[in-house]
Amino acid sequence: MMAKESEIKKELLKQMDKNSVEETDVGVNSARKIIEKYKAQLRRLKWITAISWLVTILYFVAMHILKDILFDGSIGNFLTEDEFWLVSHSDTGLKVLIVIAVLLSYLIYSKSRTLTTLQVCARLANIEEYLKKISQGE
Repeated sequence: MMAKESEIKKELLKQMDKNSVEETDVGVNSARKIIEKYKAQLRRLKWITAISWLVTILYFVAMHILKDILFDGSIGNFLTEDEFWLVSHSDTGLKVLIVIAVLLSYLIYSKSRTLTTLQVCARLANIEEYLKKISQGE
């Protein structure tokens, strides 16, 4: 009875090893697709973040110049209602742009870390596949 159970266990292990090698091949190919997808997303995100920082800097410079012009041209340091509205809301707009740029920068960081983890997992899967092929060859 024990001999039969042992043989059944060995046969099941062999079948599991065969199935896991096939799944690993599929897993490696799908992992490559996922990694390429993440790389493309990361490239797009880097461009979007760079543009958001550029817009933030340009907005800051433009508002600074505009405020200098308004305060120099105002009579008796009094602003019109439109000028006052522009000055009071320009700082809020700058804060919003900075928050967006910072959040995008953090998103780049987290996507980059995820991509690195995926690459490590794919390499480990390749090593696992290689070791299984070596063990089956012996």
